[in-house]
Amino acid sequence: MRATTPGQPLRACEPTSGQPLHACEPDPGPSSLYSVTRIIDRLAVVLVALGAMLWGTDALWRVPILRHLPRDPLLASTAIVFMEHLILTICSIPILVVARREIARLNGRQWAAIIAIGVGASAGATVLFTISFGFGHYIETLLLQKTQPLIAIILASLWLRERLVPPAYALIPVAIAGAYLIAVPDPIHPQNAWNDFHVAAALFALGASALWGAATVFGRYALADVSFTTLTGLRFTTAFPALAIVLFLEGGPGAFDHYQAADVPLYLAVALLPGLVAMLLYYRGLASTPASMATLAELAFPITGVLVGLLAFHQTIDAWQVFGIALLWSAIAGLDWLNARRPARLERGAQALPVTA
Repeated sequence: MRATTPGQPLRACEPTSGQPLHACEPDPGPSSLYSVTRIIDRLAVVLVALGAMLWGTDALWRVPILRHLPRDPLLASTAIVFMEHLILTICSIPILVVARREIARLNGRQWAAIIAIGVGASAGATVLFTISFGFGHYIETLLLQKTQPLIAIILASLWLRERLVPPAYALIPVAIAGAYLIAVPDPIHPQNAWNDFHVAAALFALGASALWGAATVFGRYALADVSFTTLTGLRFTTAFPALAIVLFLEGGPGAFDHYQAADVPLYLAVALLPGLVAMLLYYRGLASTPASMATLAELAFPITGVLVGLLAFHQTIDAWQVFGIALLWSAIAGLDWLNARRPARLERGAQALPVTA
């Protein structure tokens, strides 16, 4: 489900007899602000592409930091994500101050959902994503994040009982086949993917994708009336203390001594560029972009990820992987198009099914 924003505010007026309220003309407000908003709306698809492009640069900042941290994958990845969330939490403070009244109205169920999303998706998924990078297959790690919509659709169907149109079921195995070819570059000799850690990197990347996809579904169920900016700020701030506790349990007080002053620009870059800035650009652009155009603009993500892997890290991509990328993207684009034409419906009376271990 794509993000939407309210339309322009209505000019204060009294409708005539029989005239509906929405007949009032929109109030452009101050001309300068109105002009800026119109320019942003016209460039919306560019914002989507820029946000997706920034997501594709993640390896440029995350990989060099990994090289400066202990070899323990879990400790090093948690240390990176902890510092990343420290920066994001500081950036979120103004958002939370502005949204303090909305936060005060949150009930127990909503707080439980926010904590689950913060700890599971924002903290846990990012740690798994970073561990996947540690295996050295950066292109695969990034490209497999395109499975998030697929995972969200499957979970929504199982957990929320959302009914999909029949063609959607035919596209799901196509997407799975595409993801398989990305993870196993030589499907004729799949054992090679185990020997060079392609499969290990893929499993951690898919674990991250699954947690991020689950957060999307869980948020739709429990947090439909919480604004995007408030939820973004809260997910960062709830993840931060959880990461601090996990980092301490993993390495004790010494776990916080591995940071280098020279890496500060890299930490700022990984937190802000493929993190906060990319998210804000993407969702602001998405609010004013047709679904079909947004799907095309999102191609900037895999293209950038592949180019970064090829040019910055001199990695290679096989013909089978290119075919897998085409399969996965085509299936996701098809699912997106079907959803835009006929959104999946939540069955009346359906409740979220309990998650079992």
